[in-house]
Amino acid sequence: MQNFLLSSTVPPVIRETINKATLREEKGLPIFDFSSGNIGKLLFKINLFDKIDIKVNENLPLELKVIAEAIKEGILEAYYPTPKGLSYSPTGGNLQIRKLAIKYFKEAHGVPLSDEDFDKVIVTAGGQQAMAAALRSLKPETKVFLSQWEYDVIPAIVKDRGGQVIRIKRNDDLSINIDDLKEKIVENSVFYISMPNNPTGYISTQDFEKILEVLAEKGCGMIWDAPYLFTILKLTSNKAEFDRNFLQEKIDEFKRIIRKYYRNVCIISSLSKTCLMAGLRFGFATASSHWIKLMEAFIGRETLSSPTSGFIIGAKVLETFLKNKIVHEWACKILAQRLTMLIEEDLPLILPKNGAFGALYALIKTNKDGTKLADKLINEYGIVAIPWRTILWTTKKCH
Repeated sequence: MQNFLLSSTVPPVIRETINKATLREEKGLPIFDFSSGNIGKLLFKINLFDKIDIKVNENLPLELKVIAEAIKEGILEAYYPTPKGLSYSPTGGNLQIRKLAIKYFKEAHGVPLSDEDFDKVIVTAGGQQAMAAALRSLKPETKVFLSQWEYDVIPAIVKDRGGQVIRIKRNDDLSINIDDLKEKIVENSVFYISMPNNPTGYISTQDFEKILEVLAEKGCGMIWDAPYLFTILKLTSNKAEFDRNFLQEKIDEFKRIIRKYYRNVCIISSLSKTCLMAGLRFGFATASSHWIKLMEAFIGRETLSSPTSGFIIGAKVLETFLKNKIVHEWACKILAQRLTMLIEEDLPLILPKNGAFGALYALIKTNKDGTKLADKLINEYGIVAIPWRTILWTTKKCH
């Protein structure tokens, strides 16, 4: 029982209509679909373009060439020879795209899904849409636990839905204070966690498992925001480095833990960090069928349908990544170089002390006004910083 979730919510009729039409179309049966003004279907079998010529740069490094080929295939499928990308599609993704999401969560997170568990995954316009829908599916007054430093938009969403935000302390080494959680936890509450953490870069499979143990004892749930799973670096006192084996060890540890506790966990991810395409807006989530049903209903009321061309391209990229998981390695090497540069500058960084670092950011402690300093950094040096009280969340401009 997931007593922290709403019992039900009614999905919009239009969403159900589009879903039924798409299922019939996928079976190769005739369909005449103008539901909800789906006027793009008029062009579905018309060639708008005589030729679309896209050539991938042969001088790209292998990691980028792989992703460029996938984007090329996605663009062509969306618009050539017929413009599939101009019509509405089902909120949450069609069965073909959901199959890829199932495969991702099985391989990347160890969730024991079957190939037919379409009702336990959803594809969304970016990971943030999935995150918002997961939080909106909670009952009003639900206590949502967040660590001391967490993605800033989460508490606002929780409060807007009538939930209660409860912060859990972090220790000096950025680890989560488990004793504080044990003191505050109540039945049927939910812990939202980004791990690797945004914005601190902190990562610990040990903390992750301890939190889930505490939650399980109280019948609580977890929302795990995990877009940085493939950007984990090895951290020493004087540098950061990308180590393929180190990354895989951490992923395997997370998979072992999730196989034990997945039943009350909603996992959210996206291609934005892994495949360098935040602007594509292609995310996905897995949870219980009831949780996913609630999420679909909320999203369906706001977007009517999936961003079709983005979903077609995103599906190609996801399919390519699952066949050859190397794109993130190029980005990880650059992130390691940038973080090492900050360390060598002897800046007052706030870094994890356990030898691992995730996400794209570094916290810097400053006694100056954060907003004024952030403005000076971007105007004079091109360094982008987000002020948070006396903390700066920074990432150096990439040239």
